[in-house]
Order: sequence, then structure tokens, then C-alpha cells
Amino acid sequence: MTAAGGAGAATRRGARPAGRRAGGTWAAQRPVRELTALRTSTTARKDLSVGPTSANPLTRVTGIAYEIEAEATLGTATEIGFRLRADDDQHTTVGYDAKAQELFVDCSAAGLSDFTQYFAGRTTAPMRATDGRVTLRVYVDSSSVEACGADGQAAVTSLIFPAPDADGMAFYAKGGTAHIESLKVHKLDSTDRLVDRVKPLPAAPRGGEFRSDLGKLTVTPAGHWSTDSAGRAGTFDKDSNAMSVRTATDLDLTTLVRLGGPDPDTGGALSLLWRASSDGADAYCLNIDPDLRVIRLVAKADGQFDAAAALARVPALVRRGTTYAVRVLADGDRIRVFLNGTRIIDVTDATYTSGHIGLNVFGGRAAYQDTYARQL
Repeated sequence: MTAAGGAGAATRRGARPAGRRAGGTWAAQRPVRELTALRTSTTARKDLSVGPTSANPLTRVTGIAYEIEAEATLGTATEIGFRLRADDDQHTTVGYDAKAQELFVDCSAAGLSDFTQYFAGRTTAPMRATDGRVTLRVYVDSSSVEACGADGQAAVTSLIFPAPDADGMAFYAKGGTAHIESLKVHKLDSTDRLVDRVKPLPAAPRGGEFRSDLGKLTVTPAGHWSTDSAGRAGTFDKDSNAMSVRTATDLDLTTLVRLGGPDPDTGGALSLLWRASSDGADAYCLNIDPDLRVIRLVAKADGQFDAAAALARVPALVRRGTTYAVRVLADGDRIRVFLNGTRIIDVTDATYTSGHIGLNVFGGRAAYQDTYARQL
């Protein structure tokens, strides 16, 4: 179904045609009434003035799937809107530009967009405020934003791919002070999949300590390893191993891993090593590489990582700056690997039977936290 008023946007939620105005017939995109049955809870704000330096009136409101109903008076503001599916690094902006008289959705910082140069950007639809008042109705879920303004006369729909744990939201005003007449955030249940009931990703490592039972770690052949807010972090332009004094035969190895650093341009891959020689040259190696978007299990020999002879290769969209829970179960010749609780590898191999445990970084920065090895 399409929306008129210059938007030409499509929606999966249904649209209802509406009315007449001076100058001819027009159409509006309005969500079907049945959507109200999906509302599970509502947070309301009203009679609030918001300027460029004001506190966020939605500070503690979070969600993945929700509906927003808003009415605001522009006042002296030149732009008002929402930052949705937000965390420290990303957000999608839905707003009204008073000067351009446009409803817009800006996905420039919405999350994953590097699969094509044409995906991220700003989409607009003509829209006029009524006596200085703007009405917006916005639907958000795990991978889309749909915005309607002026009782559906303007509509914009966009796909987004934010991190699963990006669930913050904010209302903002630019250029002056606007007044929120009424603002409601309705959390929505789902008709076809779990949304807010999905288990969140593990929390990012914090502290300034490395929580582990690996004991002393020896760096080989070179590289810089330190303990900071992310845990035990290694930085090197080639392979660098931090090898534990501990050895194990059958083990349950668990850790939180995080690739990249404060600089968004910091790259790098990492590997977990077990049943390894003391320098890590011979080892089972679980390699996680966000550039190749793959997780590989390899039996390294003489320091050589032979990708062609990998025991397992699993496509995986692993993002820098996101924390992942990794678990390795090595029991006899059976090796199982879990990512965020989901089993992704289950193979048998008898190349190595016992050895050291190690952490690895390659070509950038990687951090480990809560790293424990339990002998089976």
C-alpha cells in the first residue's frame, strides 16, 4: 500500500485512505486500528518545554518494538524529533524540519550500513505544521521505522539494522524551544516473533580488571597487552598471543570478547587457543574475524593458520564494539563452540589432546573479560 502527500512510502502494517481537502482529493497513510491491541504498556509525557540543552524527557524509556504518538508546538525551534534505537554509537532520527517543511527519517547513524553505499541516508516527505503544531506517529521494531505526520498526510518508511541492544530513545529540539503537548510511547507485543523478550547480548566488559582463572599470561612473540576498562586487551599489527601457564585436556572455556577500540577505525581479529604449545604455535584456534564475517576453527601447526584446512567455517555478522559471549567445550575428540548461547560448531578431531590455553589478537585490538577454563 502506498502513501500520498509526496511520500510514496510502502508499509507492512496497512494503510487507510482518508478524506478531502481544498484543491482536491488526498490520501493519508494511517496504521490500522487493530495495532492498538498489541500495546502492552504506555509511558506518557505532557506539557514540557524542550530546548537544545534540556534534559531528555525519555531518558529511562527503552524498547525495541513500540509506537510513539506525539503532538508538539514548534515555538522557536527549527527542528524537533526523536533519536530511536539508540546507544552510544548509533541511532535513527525521526523528525520535522520546520524550515524545509519536511518530515524526515535519517538513517546515517542507524547501525549496519556498510553492505552498500546507497543504504544510509535521509528520506523526506513534504509536510506542513498546523498553526505551529506538529503531530507525529512512529512505529519502530527490530529492523524498521515507519513515521507518519499531519494525520498521515506525510509518511516515510525505512529499514534499519541497529545492534540488538540499542534500545534507547530521546526527544530533542534544535534552534530554539519547543513545547511537548502530549507524548506517549506504547510498547508493542509481536504477532510473529519475540521482540523485547529476546535475551539481550551480554553486557560490555567493565571495570579496569581482568576477571579470569587463567593465571599468569606470557606474551609471545610480541605485542602490547594491558588491563583496562574492557578487560585484558591486546593490540598488535600481527599475531600476538597471551599464553596461560595453565594446561588442560578436556575443558569448558568461557569468555566475553570485544573487537576494536575507542577509535572506530581500529580493526583487528581474535582467536581463542587451547590444547596449545607454550608459545601458541600449535593449537586449536577459534578465529573470529569481523572483516571476513566468519568464525573458523583451525588446528594450527608450526604457527601456520591454514584456512583452507579449517575444521569448521561459519558465516557470522560480528561487529566491532559489541560484546559477545563465547564458549568452547572440548571433550575428547569432540569440539563444540557456542556464540551468545547458540551452538555454531560441533565437530570431531584428534589433532591435539592437551596443552595450554591462550588469547590472541591479530592486526588491531581485541579484549577479553570473564575468561574461565574449567577442567572436565
